[in-house]
Parts: sequence; C-alpha cells; structure tokens
Amino acid sequence: MYNSKDIEEKWQKQWDKDQLYKTPEHPKKKQYILDMFPYPSGAGLHVGHPIGYIATDILSRFTRMSGYDVLHPMGWDAFGLPAENYAIQSKVHPRITTRQNTDRFREQLKMIGLSYDWSHEINASDPEYYRWTQWLFLQFYKKGLAYKKEAYVNWCPKDQTVLANEQVIDGKCERCGTVVVQKLLSQWFFKITDYADRLLEGLEKLDWPKPIKLMQKNWIGRSEGAEIDFLLERKFKYVFLHGFDGSSKGSFWPWLINELENKKIQSLIFDLPNTNNPTEEEQVGFVLRNAQFDENTVIVGHSLGSVVGLKVIEKLRVKIAGYVAVGGFLEPKFKDHPRIFENSFKWNFDFNKIKANTGFRKVISDLNDEVVPAEQGRLLAKDLSGDLVETAAQKSHFQGRMEPAVMDAILPSIKVFTTRPDTLFGATYMVLAPEHPLVEQITTPEQKNYVINYVIETKKKTELQRTALEKIKTGVFTGAFTVNPATKEKIPVWIADYVLATYGTGAIMAVPAHDQRDREFAEKYKLPITDKPLLSVAEAIKKFGRAKVQYKLRDWLISRQRYWGAPIPIIYCENCGMSGEAGSASGGQMIPVPEEDLPVLLPTDVDFLPTGESPLARSKKFNQVKCPKCNGPARRDHDTMDTFVDSGWYFFRFTDPHNDKVFADKKKVKEWLPVDTYVGGADHAVLHLLYARFFTKALFDLKIVGFEEPFLKLRNQGNILGPDGTKMSKSRGNIVNPDEVVDQYGADSLRMYEMFMGPFEDAKPWSTTGIVGVKRFLDKVWRYQQVFEAGPDNKQIHKLVKKITSDIENFKFNTAVAAFMEFLNENKIMSKENWETFLILLAPFAPHITEELWQQLGHKESIHKQVWPKFDEKLTKEKMVAVVVQVLGRVRATLQVPSGSDQTVVKKLALADAKVKKNLEGKEIVREVFVQDKLINFVIK
Repeated sequence: MYNSKDIEEKWQKQWDKDQLYKTPEHPKKKQYILDMFPYPSGAGLHVGHPIGYIATDILSRFTRMSGYDVLHPMGWDAFGLPAENYAIQSKVHPRITTRQNTDRFREQLKMIGLSYDWSHEINASDPEYYRWTQWLFLQFYKKGLAYKKEAYVNWCPKDQTVLANEQVIDGKCERCGTVVVQKLLSQWFFKITDYADRLLEGLEKLDWPKPIKLMQKNWIGRSEGAEIDFLLERKFKYVFLHGFDGSSKGSFWPWLINELENKKIQSLIFDLPNTNNPTEEEQVGFVLRNAQFDENTVIVGHSLGSVVGLKVIEKLRVKIAGYVAVGGFLEPKFKDHPRIFENSFKWNFDFNKIKANTGFRKVISDLNDEVVPAEQGRLLAKDLSGDLVETAAQKSHFQGRMEPAVMDAILPSIKVFTTRPDTLFGATYMVLAPEHPLVEQITTPEQKNYVINYVIETKKKTELQRTALEKIKTGVFTGAFTVNPATKEKIPVWIADYVLATYGTGAIMAVPAHDQRDREFAEKYKLPITDKPLLSVAEAIKKFGRAKVQYKLRDWLISRQRYWGAPIPIIYCENCGMSGEAGSASGGQMIPVPEEDLPVLLPTDVDFLPTGESPLARSKKFNQVKCPKCNGPARRDHDTMDTFVDSGWYFFRFTDPHNDKVFADKKKVKEWLPVDTYVGGADHAVLHLLYARFFTKALFDLKIVGFEEPFLKLRNQGNILGPDGTKMSKSRGNIVNPDEVVDQYGADSLRMYEMFMGPFEDAKPWSTTGIVGVKRFLDKVWRYQQVFEAGPDNKQIHKLVKKITSDIENFKFNTAVAAFMEFLNENKIMSKENWETFLILLAPFAPHITEELWQQLGHKESIHKQVWPKFDEKLTKEKMVAVVVQVLGRVRATLQVPSGSDQTVVKKLALADAKVKKNLEGKEIVREVFVQDKLINFVIK
C-alpha cells in the first residue's frame, strides 16, 4: 500500500510553491467554475460539506487540461446571525471567531487537495469587501431600487430581528426554527418586484435543474386577471383647492362639482386669495378660517393647491379622512418656466404629522405633464406613503374641462385583484385583510371595538396559521357597505385573517358559489350565496375592470436589527436632507453617505445582546457623526444588511478581489463572467439564487455589467447523510469528521468515495465499508505501476476516455469511478501509453496519487498540466447488453441496448415496447428504479 499522508502533504506543498492553480490575468479561452459562497462555522467541515467542492475541483482540473483558462476561487460568506449568536454565547468577538473559522475551513479544504486559486480569496466581513456592498446599496438607492417604508414584517422573537419572506419556512425562522410573528416596523427594501417578469423570462435560457426553475416560477407567482373597483357607500365631504393663477371656475372644477352633486356628495370650493401672487401664510390661513374639518373630510388640491393642502393638514388638530394631490409637487421645479411663488412658500414638510392627520393619501400624476416633472409625483407619493396613480390627463397638467381620472381617484373604493372576473355577478360580500389601510376609515362606530380586538388577535398569528386551508374561518363585519359594479347591489365589507395585506390588493370579492373558502365563511356568518350567470373573462374585464398582472413575489426586506453585518450607508439629519426624501420614524432626513467616505465601519464598542433594536444604536462612536451636507450633528442608520446582500454580488468580486478603486474592473468582469458552472445546494432556490439574479439584472440596467444572468449552468449536490441515514448533526451524534477520514484513508480516497456514493444530486448515507472499497482500488492503482508490464493497445482505453469525458461534463461522477474500477479489473496489462492515459483520466479525481505515479514514470511537468486525452469514435462502439424491464418488480420485457446507456435512453426504449405499454396503460408512474446495464423497474400507483 502507498503512504497517502506523506504523498498528499508533499504534493500540496509543491502545488502551492509552483502556484499551479493561479488564475491567468487575461483568459484567452475562459471557464468560470464556482461553488456557492460557504459560511465558515466554528465546527469546521464534516464529510457532507465537500461533495460539491470535490465535484467542481474535478471539473476545474478537467477543464484546464482541456485547454481552458479557469477561474476557480473560494471565499467566505462570513457575516450573519450564527456568528453573532456564537459571540453572545462565548463572549468572543465575531471578528475573532470568524477569522478562526475561516482559517480552519481553509486548512480543511487544502487538506482535500482542492485546486482553488487562494490569491482570489475574499471575505464578506472584511471592510475591503463590504465597502463595495455599501457602494452597491447606494447605487440601488439612487436608482430607486432601495427604499424605506413602514410595513408589517416577519419577526423572529428568538433572534430579535426581521426576516425576508424567503427566510420563513413553514411559518418558522429558517435559522432557529422559532415561530415567526408579524410586527410593524420601518425597514429597508430592495425593489425586486420591478424585475418579476424579467426574472421569469430569464429562466428559460438557463441550464438549470427543472425543480429549481419551477420553485422560482412558483415563488414569483405570476397571475393574470383583472383589477376591479368597488365603490364604498361612505359619503365624504370634499374641500377643493385650486392652483396658482386659477379659480373655482377653471379647468375641471365645475364639471367635477356637478358630478358630485348628482351623486349627492357634499363639496366645498372657494377662490383662494391673491391667486396671481400667493403666499403660504395668506392662502393656508384663509383655508383654515373658511373650511370645517372632521373625520369625513377629504382635501383635494390641484397643482399649488396640493401644496396648500399639505400645509393645512400640518396645522390641523383633527384627523381627516384623506388627502388627494392632483398634479402635485414638492419643490418649485418645473419643466416650462419658474413660478413667482418659489420664495413665498416654505419647501419643507412634516410628513410624519401629515400622515398622522390623514386616513389615506393619494397622488395623481399626469404621464404627459408639460409643467410638473414626473419624479415630483413619485417623490410625493413615496414621502406620503400613499398610492400613486400615473395616468394620461385629458389635457396636460389636468387642465381639461373634464378629467375622469380625478373623479375615479377621489371617490372612495376598494380595489380587488381576481383571476376570475367572470364570477363578479356572484360576489355577495367583500373581505379585507385586517391590516388593510381602509379598515380604520370605513369601520362604523358601532363596530369599532369588535374590529380593533380582531386586528389585535390577528397580529399574534403567522401567515401560515392564517392561510391554512383546514383552519376555522373567522372574521368581523366593519359596518361598511360597497356596491357590486355588476349587480349594483349593496354588499357588506368584512375583515378576516385569511386575507393577507401582502398579496394582491389586500382585499377580495367573495364569491361563495364558486369558492369553497368563501362558501365556508358565508355559511358561518349567514351571508348570501348566489349562483349568478358567468361572463367570459374578456367581457368581464372590458365591462367592469382593468386587465392586471399580479405577483406573489414581494420586495426583498434587507434590514436586520443585529450587529454582525454590513452597516446601511445612510445618515439622518434633523436640519437638512435631500428634498423630497422621507424622514425616519425617529426624525431626520435621509442622506446617503458620500462614496468617498465608504466603508462605514462596524464599531467595536458594541453590546451584542439582542433587544429588538440594532446593537449599533447603542454605540456612541458609531452614531455621533456630522451631516455630509450641513456639517451639523446627525446619526447613522442603526440596521445592518441581510447577509444575502453580501452573497448577491460576490461572484463579481472574485474576478478582481483586491481592487480598491472599483467593485470590480469592467474588463475583468467582461472577460470572466457570467459564471459557466455553478454548484451548490437546492435549498437556496428562492434565496441566494433569486437575489443574485436580481442583482445582476439591476447592475445591467445601471450599465455596470453587460449581461443579465449570473449563472449559465447550475448543478445541485445531494446531501451526504450520517451512517444512520439521517441528516448529520451534533445532536444526533452522527457527524463524520473529514480530518479523521483523510488521516486513515487519504484525501484521494475521500474524494473518490464521495463521488462514487451515488448520483451527484441524490442524498446518500455515509458508509465506512464503501470508503474501504475505494481505498482498495487506489492501492491496486499503486501496485499496478510497481509491477508494470507492457501490453498491446486496445479499444478499452478509447472507450474509457469517452466515458470519463462524458461523465465529468454531465456530473455523472459515480459512473466514472465505477468505470475506472471496471477498466482496471478487465485490463490486467496495458501499454505504457495507455497506462499514462489512464493516470491522466484519473488525475482530476485522485490528484495526489496520480501526481506521484506520474513523477515515478520520469515526467518532470505536473500531470495536471497535461493535455486531456482524445478518443477515436470508431474504437468506442459499445457492445450490446440485455436490460430487464419490470413493472412493480415483475419482468415484462428484455431489451438489447448499448452498454452504458443512461436512464433516459433505456426508459424511452422500454416505454415503446408493446408488452410494457400494455402493463402501464392507464397507470401513473410514481418512481423509477434504474441499474445501468441491468434493469429498469417502473413503480406505479
């Protein structure tokens, strides 16, 4: 037997010295082969971890020998909750434990003989790395892809932090398994929903496993249907405010007032004073003196009137029903010419007060406005946390004699999205999510206490608990009614926890005759069930609604109330800020950290103990900063970014890991990316993989990169289970340490056994007996050379070259290892040329023993720098073998197929056989058992 330990240590040192795997500066013919960014835990690797790394190592070695320049790097996804939680328990700073863990992982990976270029190593927790994570955040912020809003979020009570939807598995925290609850917080989001369609379309051209593509499609959840407005019966009182140089008789006002009078809706409009040369004090004071305001009042302001309306609301001592801005703006910036009122109004607003004093807020913006820039309407809607309606006015800046869009916007209505607009005639009641913004506005005094109590109880439930099909349906009547636009009948409005604010519009039209859930609710609360006639979908949309596409995908929540992560590069200043930007809940305007001031470093004077507020909030050093704009006192954002932000772009940084000028040189990105082959776990299908695709598309739009998909080919490894057939874990006591395996059997044995255990993508249990068999094979390889005898050339070596080449390219490593074993059993002697070919083929799988044997043959250059062998197709014609076809274990046919035929080929031939067809007729195949060259068994229901 050979001494694996001495040989492996010898060659690992030599490869490092020779820089055998150094990445070429500029590739001529490139392949980028990448493993998913690993998190370095304190426990180190167990034998389940390296399976993917070994596979990409084999592929990388094969690819280099095939004439390609290869980028095959490794780095560490070192931020995140596990490191911080460990720091809390051990009272050791995560910076220290992270360094210890990465050192341990690196040592273990080198022990296995993986051909990474360690000069390209990166670490997400290094300031040199997260500086660029923060830089990318700022680019997204400038583009409008990063924004902050108050929303109900997933909250883990144990980890004391929010979670993205993708990090909640079956209603529980994916990290610790604690049941997640809903909490209202102001949080940062990335606008991934802007890319929903492109994320779907891009999947089609990718060489990815079908289950992963399907999981992403289902998560994005594209649905086509209709959006329908249900008008509320509640009668509002409107106060209308005309614009600069306007009057109550101008533009659309006479028409609108007449329309409302016909509907018996009360409104008030008067001519504001000094309309040609207005001042804030004069106009705001006039409105406050001449109008009465209560909970039913809605202020509607056109152009400058919308600014007057905001100033009025700031001064109110009562809460009004709502505010609508028509062609509104935040700054006196216009497309055509300046206005005289620029200096007679103050262009700052207390949006917290405005939001507190209004039930709803809406902004109507003209897409063809020749006066107000479109971004003004968007900024106003954002700062108001209100609805934005972008439409085409009858006349620019809503100056037409009739403006139907204004009428539609001000009349109170509930929007619903439905994939079955054809069932509208059967809608007998409506249901809102308890969190719906209209609930507070429409609930009658008689129902108020019932509604409040129900909303409180709902907040205690997870989404999973609320939407479970088998749960008993509960709800509360709001006291309000709306009108079915098809039947014109009055129908009641309820709230129920099975409707979610985060899906669709947060409201549904209930059609109990056509929906089992609605029927159960209707029967419980004795609501009408009417089986009215159906329209065609197209006709229903045309008559009563608007065609609409809806998605399940929600924007990516990236705020974390924990320490060990990249700080969010935003500063809050009480005295100034970017005009139009919303303030934080604690006051102050948001100002991006100047790029030249990056990175925003994590402070060291921090107590890690989670309290529900970010530990950064308790750091004086971190918070006491000067505003970049006014140089006055300011504070930093306290939250850190989700660690999936770090891994959303790391594959770019690997191309240029030490650049301190840009996040990655554009030329190097263009030369190496996209990634040609990416390997990692299927558990990241809607986490990392979706986020990384979003990052790439956003960077493409920002003209930072020239492609839209990061990973062209994806392969998922199956888990290696413990010897007992269950997942490896400390609690089960079934972890197998790779250090012990390498010490006893050698790294090459570990590598080959993990590839031999079964199909790459399948789960399989660890077996000591199995690795012993692989070790015996390598002993045989070693002995073969020691008693080398010349032999004649034969066809077998050509077949082996073809087989191994194909198996590596198709990730069929288990059959490749089997082919090596079979070849050595069948070829007791061979020529030196064929033996050297055999060693070259084996080198990617067992790099140490083959390097040693290659040197013993007298070669000076590394075996890993040899050219991959070619084969003669004429000499690879396969012999025919008999394959048994079974149905439920009974033999139904025997097929003659080429030796080595894969499952797809054999299945196709089997299903074409008449006897097999007869036995499968009308049956559903639920599973297939395939043994190459021997049998295929169809398991049916």
